[in-house]
Amino acid sequence: MNGRVTLRWVAALAAAAAVLPAGAWAQRPAVRVQRERPTVQRIEFDPSAPPRGMPKLTPPEAGVCNTTFELETGVSYGAEPLTASTVLITVDELDLTTRVTVDIYTAAGAPQKLRDHEEAHRKIGEYYYRNAAAAADRIARALIGERFEGTGTTVDAAQKNALEKVLESIERDYMARTRDRSAAANARFDAITNHGLEAIDANTAIARVFAADPEPDPSRRKH
Repeated sequence: MNGRVTLRWVAALAAAAAVLPAGAWAQRPAVRVQRERPTVQRIEFDPSAPPRGMPKLTPPEAGVCNTTFELETGVSYGAEPLTASTVLITVDELDLTTRVTVDIYTAAGAPQKLRDHEEAHRKIGEYYYRNAAAAADRIARALIGERFEGTGTTVDAAQKNALEKVLESIERDYMARTRDRSAAANARFDAITNHGLEAIDANTAIARVFAADPEPDPSRRKH
């Protein structure tokens, strides 16, 4: 199981209130989150000519499940220049869209047990994605009103630096709650099944994996 992540930076909007109709600002929520349904693609390949972009396999591997967690983020903020090279921005609104893409590669003629193993990796990724919207919403709400200071050779560069800090903060916290926990769970699954070579049923192994980490969103745990 391989994982990679894409963070798309949507153009930030400053002073967004100026383009809204009278009264619309009060009705507009500060945080807006959209969770897209998982996208799954299954590719059967010829081992002698694997498709471009497929993760490299280590023999005797004959399949792989590649799960990509993606977060698209838009930020509305106010900016206050402090000096010619320092800017303070205040987060006013956040728009987030969560996505997960699963690409399952299996060699032509691979046994059903291998296919079941890769499908199990898919299930694990989707398990940690199911509460993605709630996780993104909680992270975003905590940042509304927060201030980030940026520095640069110009005011524009300093503002960009401050915005990057906002985006990096969101990405770090969101991926810790989704992608990173999914990767750890998939590693546990491979350890339990010896990468599909053990006789244990895939669903039984999945149950053991989830039992070790039952909460998809760690922020819901009671302290």
